[in-house]
Amino acid sequence: MSLAHSQRVCRLYRNSLKHLLSWTIDRDVFNHEARLLQARFREGAAERDPRVVANLLKSAEAEFESRKHPDPYIFPTNPGGSKYQRNTPPPFTDEKHFVEWE
Repeated sequence: MSLAHSQRVCRLYRNSLKHLLSWTIDRDVFNHEARLLQARFREGAAERDPRVVANLLKSAEAEFESRKHPDPYIFPTNPGGSKYQRNTPPPFTDEKHFVEWE
């Protein structure tokens, strides 16, 4: 099942911002580059011809794949992070379902 066009564009934009944050350490540089990225996406938003839009999206996805960070930053508590599921609370057991060991 394929995604709607708007979902593909939103995911591409979000992933581009995440990988851009991995490439730039300084927040001021990131903000500047993020504004440039947003301007590029807004340029394509004005296009109405479906074939041109499809080509723009395909070329943008190819550019993203070529510029993707090889080791993207993962927040420590997210899946794949260094603190993911560390010290998880024990499962809740209701007294009705509690079974004593003999």
